[in-house]
Amino acid sequence: MANLELKDVSKVYGSGVSQLTALDHVNFSAHEGETVLIVGPSGSGKTTFLTIAGGLQTPSTGEVLINGNGYSSTNKHAQSDLRLHKIGFVLQAYNLVPFLTVAEQFELVDKVKQNNMSAERFEDVLDTLGIKDLLAKYPKELSGGQRQRVAIARALYADPEYILADEPTAALDTNRSLEVMSLFNQLAHKYQKAVIVVTHDQRLEAKADKVYQIIDGKMSLLSNNIE
Repeated sequence: MANLELKDVSKVYGSGVSQLTALDHVNFSAHEGETVLIVGPSGSGKTTFLTIAGGLQTPSTGEVLINGNGYSSTNKHAQSDLRLHKIGFVLQAYNLVPFLTVAEQFELVDKVKQNNMSAERFEDVLDTLGIKDLLAKYPKELSGGQRQRVAIARALYADPEYILADEPTAALDTNRSLEVMSLFNQLAHKYQKAVIVVTHDQRLEAKADKVYQIIDGKMSLLSNNIE
């Protein structure tokens, strides 16, 4: 069973001559233990896809399913609960709290959510991401790549079933971009997460298990490297 499915999802903004179809009958699935890349140029519908997949918007038609259960049709409280416990967001702007140290970023998660990653598993995450020596530092003291890895660790710390990453390599050079995508792939396989990366960066395609493309709101599967 897929962790996340979009079934015949469309999203339409406006009406009449100003009507815009951002997503056009999209079908998509992501399973635990795999990294899925969504590629497309600016304005193709990637951001709309991300916000609907993450429950921040509801589709005009179609259905979003998590573990086989309808998501977009549930009430607002249930949607908020699902986002808190099932979804980890890695945003392009990192969204780290500037006046908190790296360690305190994770303590903040503990204040809003219970049943986070065990100390033993999280030690493994810190080692994998190479940020154990950064715990006492503030975001302003970190490089862009370090802030990105801290943001990934914070998303994983909440122990979600799947992770949505928005343009995580937009400000990185080719080598660092490939390292970040390799890291997502490793984390998906190691911790059995469904990792969904939305990007215009086609350099990352070789590092993904599956690659979808969005053009003018229409989605198609480009490659599937899962045997």
